[in-house]
Amino acid sequence: MNKLTYEEGIKYLLEVEPSFKKIIPKHEISFFQRPKGFAGIISLVIEQQVSVQAAEAIKNKVKALMVNLSADRIMELSTDKLRGVGLSRPKISYLKGIAMEEKNGKLNYSEVENMADEDAREYLCQFKGIGKWTADCYLMASLGRPDIWPENDIGLQEGVRRLKDLKKRPTVEDMTSIARKWRPFRSVAANIIWADYD
Repeated sequence: MNKLTYEEGIKYLLEVEPSFKKIIPKHEISFFQRPKGFAGIISLVIEQQVSVQAAEAIKNKVKALMVNLSADRIMELSTDKLRGVGLSRPKISYLKGIAMEEKNGKLNYSEVENMADEDAREYLCQFKGIGKWTADCYLMASLGRPDIWPENDIGLQEGVRRLKDLKKRPTVEDMTSIARKWRPFRSVAANIIWADYD
């Protein structure tokens, strides 16, 4: 994802889905971006199933506990300390488990960068705490892949409902079907829809 991809994506999306015209922003949008590696994963795990505001508050408190968001540092922190900044017990368990998988060499972020989207998604999802949404968002926001579509994202579903003037929020199956013609720029579509939804 870069400015050129974004501009190409907008041009393509307007051709195949004229309804995008009503939500294409006149100003430059902020792409959904996260760091690579453990720092990106920790951000996305924190963001799972909580509001944007709550996630940002928790992330800021977690960052205050460590200079670098690293597997080593998260392993050093006690459950009580992590609970104290707003992390739930399941998320602490996920983060410590993911950190351990990185430390023992099973989770290699460099390998993920060289994998095709589907292979990378399957690889990431084998680790507890990383589901399809987290894997998709890592590929899009941390690795800048241009054709990722987190169809199970509630905000994205609601944005598509508005875009297509649907009576109810589309199902995951509907989301997959609707976005099929938006390939290979589904990440661009997602960023535009999120920006409009926000």
